[in-house]
Amino acid sequence: MARLRKFTLRLLITTAILTLAALIGVGWFGSERLISPPRRSLQDYHREILSEPAQFGLAVTTFTGASGTPCLMVFPAESPGEARKSRQLRAGLRSRGIQPPAWGDIRGTVILLHGHSSRKEDHLPICERFCAAGFRCLLPDLPGHGENPSSLATFGKNESPLIERLLEDAEITFGFADQPAFLFGISQGGAIALQAAAKDSERWTAVASAAAFASLDRPILHSAKSFHHQLRHLAPINTFAVACGSWCRSGMWPASVSPRNAARQLIQPVMIIHGENDTFIQIDQGREIFDALPSPSKIFRPVANAGHGRVLAEDADNLYPEICAFFLQALDGTIASTF
Repeated sequence: MARLRKFTLRLLITTAILTLAALIGVGWFGSERLISPPRRSLQDYHREILSEPAQFGLAVTTFTGASGTPCLMVFPAESPGEARKSRQLRAGLRSRGIQPPAWGDIRGTVILLHGHSSRKEDHLPICERFCAAGFRCLLPDLPGHGENPSSLATFGKNESPLIERLLEDAEITFGFADQPAFLFGISQGGAIALQAAAKDSERWTAVASAAAFASLDRPILHSAKSFHHQLRHLAPINTFAVACGSWCRSGMWPASVSPRNAARQLIQPVMIIHGENDTFIQIDQGREIFDALPSPSKIFRPVANAGHGRVLAEDADNLYPEICAFFLQALDGTIASTF
């Protein structure tokens, strides 16, 4: 009997040690993927646009902002070439009864914030539309992404205060202080846009957020559930392990990163865009963010048939003119809210 008790005790201790080691491993490697994702390299379509930006209706300048953040400053080209997407966008505005500004006339600045594992150049095709609507565009590589020297992404904890400093640096560098400023972001970038706006709601004329999570712990839990169907019951424990790893390495606790809570502070016009077929961040999370907004001028824009990665592509011919019209109407105070 004594031997059996001793064997059982050793077995329990060994099991506990192995379980703890497994959780530490999950927490470490899971948090690595979360806060230090593989960096996306330049793509061929990036190089094509950067080699002849005027053909896409753009003029592109590089500069380094706060904390060594690499940025692109993108203006409408003085003499645009084919600029197919730009011309389609302007036609789309006219079809909605909105006369776009004269080509090259700049009405304000849009800061574009990219998604997880993406980089600033991914937004160059979006700049083709925004510049055509009368906006200059500021594209930063967010921490942990692209060429940013910081190795850690914190989904808004450190990025939110950085965004306003980047705008101030750009205003000084390019001489456009005191013009209206807008925030636009996708997924991670959309979540950061909402949090950055909450830091100083009066600083930002309007915010458009696409496919953002309501709180960061929820996509982590979804990823844990999707890892292996036979291990779904371990998902809450694995999620906690990843959260602990993230906190130890970056000081960021995922559940505290809450665009939904940030939305409660936004009084300016806000547009929430979400794919109806998004299985990674379900549309209910977009609706939660929208419902939390106290802003009297808010729009909820579902995108039919769109998953997480195609929220802007699925209905591009209609969606981009709607976003640009939203920004232009925010300047004029003519936004009609949807609920």
